Amino acid sequence: MKLIVPNNIFTTLFLMSINKVDRKDIEIKEASLISSEVSKNESVIGLIPSFDLINNRDLYVSSKLGFGFESFLSNSYIYYSNQSEEISNILLRGDITTNEVILSKIVFQERYNLSVDVALDSEEKMNEMNNYLVVGNENWQNNYYLKGTSFCEHVSEIIDFPYMNFVFVSKNKDLMEEFNSKFSNVNKLVLSGLKNNLDQIGFDSELNDFIKCEIDSIYFDLTQNELDGLKELLQLAYYHKIIDDMFDVKFV
Repeated sequence: MKLIVPNNIFTTLFLMSINKVDRKDIEIKEASLISSEVSKNESVIGLIPSFDLINNRDLYVSSKLGFGFESFLSNSYIYYSNQSEEISNILLRGDITTNEVILSKIVFQERYNLSVDVALDSEEKMNEMNNYLVVGNENWQNNYYLKGTSFCEHVSEIIDFPYMNFVFVSKNKDLMEEFNSKFSNVNKLVLSGLKNNLDQIGFDSELNDFIKCEIDSIYFDLTQNELDGLKELLQLAYYHKIIDDMFDVKFV
């Protein structure tokens, strides 16, 4: 069984917490590329952005494991310009996926009744004149996250459920069932090994303390609450006319 995952701190903590045998065949890819790899190969499990399901409705989705968020610890943060009180546009940078492209407009409309223009940022560095939504590891550089607001928390508050940012999927139902059977109590495993794993990663003490304090707001083991959160997320896209019809997620 091959596992393809994006490169972020939450994936790293998940992989460091599971059995070493299950880490033997791991491939790291940009999050936006993983669903296409999964759809071509029945021997692969992929961790994909939840909105990739819109164009991959035939994939089987784990009902046991995923990455859900609902507080300040987040894979994405919004950074506002200090130069303007009006927000008319936002730049996306980092490991951008369909989630951020779709949800960035929805969040500003739902939370602030604003219609914003969204564009990808190609510059090497951030500019304080601009508004940003930054995805992934850049948020942890120089403790940028302390200046930002949690995008995941915004989404969670809109749907009143944890925000299922990533889901495990496969083209092969039997393989997904096998994957589900391998793991239980992942949240407990992450918590029990958190201090040692963070020390190995090498973040500074302030970020380590922040992650330790907020780790309870991340859900690796899924309950009905998180599954309902995924359904609510997809309904949000339907209500905002991002998709023309609702569909049933093929949970396994």
